[in-house]
Amino acid sequence: MLNERHLRSATVMLALLAGAGCAAYKNTASDAITVAEQHPISVDSQTVTLTLSPSAGGQLSQVDHARIRAFAAAYQDKGHGPIALTSPVGVDDRAVDAFAAKVEKSLYEAGLPAGSTQRSGYARSAGAQDSYILSYTHYIATPSACGVWEGIRERDYKNLRSPNFGCATQNNLAAMIVDPRELYVPADMTEPDSAIRIRGVRAFRAGEDTSSEKSADIEAQVSQ
Repeated sequence: MLNERHLRSATVMLALLAGAGCAAYKNTASDAITVAEQHPISVDSQTVTLTLSPSAGGQLSQVDHARIRAFAAAYQDKGHGPIALTSPVGVDDRAVDAFAAKVEKSLYEAGLPAGSTQRSGYARSAGAQDSYILSYTHYIATPSACGVWEGIRERDYKNLRSPNFGCATQNNLAAMIVDPRELYVPADMTEPDSAIRIRGVRAFRAGEDTSSEKSADIEAQVSQ
């Protein structure tokens, strides 16, 4: 009877020890993170600037016009918010306004709508050359680093994925996305085409078919 009692006690102790061992390696909520959480892509804003200086007679040179065109193209591709035009303060106001107007005209000729700039001023140092600074904000995506091999044995024991799983995909996404800001904020919708809306309404009122035309070739391909 004593031996049987000891055997039962030993069995219970072994079960408790086994349970404790399993509990020590139990997966927790921190082990269930997604790939995006494990390899996040950080999106940061940067300021792009272009500094211009008037040539003789307060004019823009051909090189300046080319630089402004490149600046405008980059802004249309990835820029956000208005373009800031910072001009010197405390000098000839007429000359400053005239040159700033020439810069804005060059931006307009480069394809930007009128009123895209917001003017501001800075205090020029005595004897310094007048500088006009164009700037705008764009965003860059920075992925996490790959090649992390720490904790591999522990993750294998707990039947978890490799710490590098999905890292290459996140890095490729960060490199390919055109506007990283869209990872956090959806892209703005373009203005609707009013002409198409009016044409559809008129066709509906006239009793015409407003559905899209279907090609017989496409129908044949679908049927195959």
